[in-house]
Amino acid sequence: MSEDELLLAVRAAWADVLDEDSAEAVPLDTNFLEAGGNSLLLVMLWEQLHEATGQVVKMSDLFAHATVRAQAALLGGGATPEPAETGATERGRLLGRSRRASAVAGAE
Repeated sequence: MSEDELLLAVRAAWADVLDEDSAEAVPLDTNFLEAGGNSLLLVMLWEQLHEATGQVVKMSDLFAHATVRAQAALLGGGATPEPAETGATERGRLLGRSRRASAVAGAE
């Protein structure tokens, strides 16, 4: 598949999984979880992408490459964009958990 075909296939899979009316409604550079996805929907996306492209990728790669554009690049096998900066540390900070973890670590 060409890069454009992969981008369209990933966008269409996202639209289906996220219950969007059209693929054009799916943003190219928004994190899957921020676009309304969750872990169960990511499993469904993984299945859709396999059916559409015939490729198998690791679930962790879909988490790490969490935008349409990044997933299309991943499936294309080319140089993939940097994964989104929303790792566990950042999510913990956003949820107010980093202070608690720091306090526990300091108590040891």
